[in-house]
Amino acid sequence: MSEQGNYNVLVEVKKTTIWLRKKDAEKPIDGRIKNQGVIMIENKIILIEDDKEIRGMINDYLSGEFEVLSFNDGTTAIRTNTSYDEYSLALIDLMLPDMSGMEIIKAIRQVSNIPIIIITAKDNDTDKSLGLNLGADDYVVKPFSLIELAARIKANIRRARTYQVLPSNSIVKIKDIEIDPQSHVVTRKGTSIDLTPIEFELLYLLASHPGQAYSKERLYELIWKEPYFGDENVLNTHINRLRLKLKNNAEDTTAYIKTLWGIGYKMEDK
Repeated sequence: MSEQGNYNVLVEVKKTTIWLRKKDAEKPIDGRIKNQGVIMIENKIILIEDDKEIRGMINDYLSGEFEVLSFNDGTTAIRTNTSYDEYSLALIDLMLPDMSGMEIIKAIRQVSNIPIIIITAKDNDTDKSLGLNLGADDYVVKPFSLIELAARIKANIRRARTYQVLPSNSIVKIKDIEIDPQSHVVTRKGTSIDLTPIEFELLYLLASHPGQAYSKERLYELIWKEPYFGDENVLNTHINRLRLKLKNNAEDTTAYIKTLWGIGYKMEDK
């Protein structure tokens, strides 16, 4: 077992090195509850990963906190699950033998808004942008740290379950859009708009402060609740996807979210 920085190499699988801090190897992940000495699992995750060893390692590391239902191909996962609402999160490898992870993301998004994290072996903006545009919420790039993966899983589940505590009757209206923070329903001219938790939080934050400029750093820290390290791809992709969902059709020119070049974004109030 060799060392690299603060990590010890746990295993190398098909050129994929997964790192685990020795001091954290036996540390439980937050999220378990004890009931009369019995560990009760609160979260259920679907994992779609064709590499047996990587799938096993992820499963083993997360199993103390999560119930992980694993599949080694997309076809079986799609056939087995008609609804994904029983899951707290989906973890999907983009490179699968029978169908791409992109197809699985599209299938899940047709029936569910559960958080999706993609696993990609390619650290390039094209793969990440495509996955995020199709509805993924986050991504990890191989080689990845199991500790980082667990942290991202927890953050995405927490974000999906916990919204800002908002005053009652605080429906926000911006132009022809109404946002109900209590029911998490967004409508435009009476027609419901289906948003993911992150898209809802972005829209509500901006619409609650029309005309106020938010830097990309500030938006990222408020919504993702973690430090911003200059990766604009995730934020920009979610903003673009939100803009598309707010349109009535491709010819709709109504502007809601304005880009402030070199600064960030703001909600147009007129």
